[in-house]
Amino acid sequence: MIFYLLACSLAAMAYISGNPGDRDVFRAYELRMSGQVDEAKALLLQVLDTDSTNAMAHYEMARLNFYLLTGGGGTRLEDVTAHISKAADLEPDNVIYAYYRAVSGFMNAFMFMQTGQEDKIKGAVDETCSLLRKVLLLKPDYYEPMLYLVEIYGMLPPEMGGDSAQAAHYAGKLSETNAYFGARAREVLAPEGTDLVKFWENEIAGNGRTPELLYRTAIAGILAGNPEVAEKYYNEVKSRDPSANLLQLQLGRYHMMKVMQNREIASTELPVAITCFEKYLQTLPEPVVPLKAYTLGLMARANMFLGNQEEGEKLQQQAAAIDKYFSKASGVPSQILFEPPDKICHHYFSFFSPF
Repeated sequence: MIFYLLACSLAAMAYISGNPGDRDVFRAYELRMSGQVDEAKALLLQVLDTDSTNAMAHYEMARLNFYLLTGGGGTRLEDVTAHISKAADLEPDNVIYAYYRAVSGFMNAFMFMQTGQEDKIKGAVDETCSLLRKVLLLKPDYYEPMLYLVEIYGMLPPEMGGDSAQAAHYAGKLSETNAYFGARAREVLAPEGTDLVKFWENEIAGNGRTPELLYRTAIAGILAGNPEVAEKYYNEVKSRDPSANLLQLQLGRYHMMKVMQNREIASTELPVAITCFEKYLQTLPEPVVPLKAYTLGLMARANMFLGNQEEGEKLQQQAAAIDKYFSKASGVPSQILFEPPDKICHHYFSFFSPF
């Protein structure tokens, strides 16, 4: 946490001689990251009341509204898209805003899929892909939006906006420019039933034991239902990249998800999940407040499911005490919410995978 706060302070110093509104936006970001979400929102509203054309304030408000959306804060997806669209329109050359606009755009398509509004899905998907291509016009070597195009075009059927030729096109571009993202693209397009652990072990054999490849092999182990493989590669990668501690949290989620599929194994799987969560909270670098609260919330749910009501309520109170709007979603909150507002995000999360 000390290193995180230092990073925030150093980044904030960059704005001391800049726009006062931007300095306040950075302060709002720091408040949100410390669990003071209401105070952060109040400050952003003040900034926008003073200057409604502050693009960074609209961007940060979009991220804050999405965080509230996952934490029961009474916001809607429209509150996210309205602010990020405004930010991107105000500064059309800003790749940070363009990227978040594209990612948020797919949320609309996802909601249409979830609610059965089939007549709206393809239009929303087409718009998302158009926005992702605009990001690449601003930054041609931005691999994350290119990988999203591979996923969306490659995993959706044509009637929903899928396009296998476009998926292959962008996968080819990734393979030509970045070995790791090229492998990620090939993974997306691999035939159903592909042994993904072996796939990534082959990548390691050909490209070395890099942290990125070790991390993906651990994730492949989780997806294959083989936590032993995941633990093996996590133990190796964490010594090289401490930020890979998120894998410990994902391992806990894996054991919880097994119980969602088969409640009869709760007595054996949930204690393992709780242990994983406890280990994650003890890792360094220390998890940021939103992820710490989220993890405590998962531990509370697991304990309550096991009948440990008192312990569950205690953990729930601990989570709410540090961040009352902590995410109630099953998936880990995206790291795109936690980057400073002036930093390009290179954390990739899949729309189509739970890990």
